[in-house]
Amino acid sequence: MENEQIVDALELLVKLWDVHGINEFKSKNLSFAARGLDKFPGRIANLTEEELYAIPGVGKVVIQIVRDIAQTGTCPDLEAMIEQSPPGILDLLKVKGMGPKKVGLVWKELGITELDDLLAACESGQLELVKGFGKSVTENIRTYILFLQENRKKMRINKAEKLSEELVHLLAPNFSKIAVSGELARDCEVISSLVFVAQTDDIFGSQFLIEAIEGFQTDHQQSSPFTWRGHITGHLIPIEIHFTDVLQFDMMVYQWSAHPEHLGQVNFFKLKNIKSAEEVYSSQSLPYIVPAMREGLQEFAWSEKHAPNDLIELADLKGCVHNHSTYSDGKNSLLEMAEACRAMGLAYFGIADHSQYAAYAGGLKEEDVQRQHIEIDALNAQWTDFKILKGIEADILPDGSLDYNPRILASFDYVVASVHAQLVMDQERAMDRLMKAIENPYTSILGHPTGRLLLTRAGYPLDTMKILDACKANGVSIELNASPYRLDLDWRYLYAAMDKGVYVSINPDAHKIEGLKDMEYGVRVGRKGGLLKSLTLNALPLADILKFFSKS
Repeated sequence: MENEQIVDALELLVKLWDVHGINEFKSKNLSFAARGLDKFPGRIANLTEEELYAIPGVGKVVIQIVRDIAQTGTCPDLEAMIEQSPPGILDLLKVKGMGPKKVGLVWKELGITELDDLLAACESGQLELVKGFGKSVTENIRTYILFLQENRKKMRINKAEKLSEELVHLLAPNFSKIAVSGELARDCEVISSLVFVAQTDDIFGSQFLIEAIEGFQTDHQQSSPFTWRGHITGHLIPIEIHFTDVLQFDMMVYQWSAHPEHLGQVNFFKLKNIKSAEEVYSSQSLPYIVPAMREGLQEFAWSEKHAPNDLIELADLKGCVHNHSTYSDGKNSLLEMAEACRAMGLAYFGIADHSQYAAYAGGLKEEDVQRQHIEIDALNAQWTDFKILKGIEADILPDGSLDYNPRILASFDYVVASVHAQLVMDQERAMDRLMKAIENPYTSILGHPTGRLLLTRAGYPLDTMKILDACKANGVSIELNASPYRLDLDWRYLYAAMDKGVYVSINPDAHKIEGLKDMEYGVRVGRKGGLLKSLTLNALPLADILKFFSKS
């Protein structure tokens, strides 16, 4: 098993022990061990007993649990806890504001084990009467449950992409050609349905071919002779497969990939004898629109000033400037992360570990900053073709200040300013907090501006246009956090960022080497919003990005 799967199983066991009120010392010990294992950069499943003992918090009992999970995906303790827990408890544990002890409390005092029942208790006022909840906590829980219910059938782009690849593999033997279409073909950050176009010589027999594939569940009411609709076992996301012959295949792919609003803008259903996407545009003297931008929003207005070649591409990126290492909560060392970037052909790597306020993430104290800077200087002395930049992800405190004094802030090449705590804010409070941070002379990049986590946290409300104006006025770049869990700033605001001349930084927020690859998601989603290579911060050469950071 992979490290993340082992750690996830350990963390689930800790949560279930806490729900059931199992020995608190035992629970805390396993939680501490899980954190140590989570930071381990190698493959946990391959470790010897002696190597496991060397990890903080890992003792004899933990070693046996880890080995059982690595070999079977579970362990007797976890199986026993799952057996003793109503199935809905696992859903309650996903609710923000409902830690394991609170889940155990509402189960024991109110008999609640399902999301729907918890929502009903919120709306009736029953939950706020339970000790430890109250009106504001209850309202936050209610809001989050509604958010979960609204998004439960959707997937983030990375998960949808993986499932789509699996489905194409299952479908391919039955069709001449399969094309991914729909929102995934447009690189949408959240996918509400998986759409495919299948080329076949037997359109009317295609339904039976799909129904014969194990796991495909047909929605007979929504399906038709030309389209199969349904689900795949184990997933709630709707799936649709459109059948066509060889002559119509390309145009069907275009039709089902573009947003209906874009199809209306190009008069798609009035066109005759069109055989390619290029002809859709050239036949009407319209500029060609790349697939990601076919949303029916501002793509044609953008095209009046720019061409597809102006859009950012992955190969244009010269560096990567928001990353973490073992100095804070990363899984790889500073050197390992830098060497990985160097191997990718990048010219610079920016380390931006967490700052001192983020104690939960091992945030750097002043002495840690000094120690890291000494290491960076020593490493930079070894290279002539590559440079590590001294950065920090400084917490934006509730009053808008950053969590180091000016002397420490001045020691960095750049500062990513981000909100990590007290995220529940109305727009007035959020704007005051972020505007003060943007106006701080040491702020270089505004990190993950809304704090959203796709499908799990909506993010705080902002007047984004004022934020962009402030970034431009203060020489601050706005981040497009490329993690598929965030993709924040929302691509829909990139059009405005380009119009205002605000630099956008595509940052993976990588906590391990594999996370560096998330820059691809940032580029793909950036292209949706018309992100120009000329205004992508980390597409600048080293000398130019350093000049930007100096605000000279």
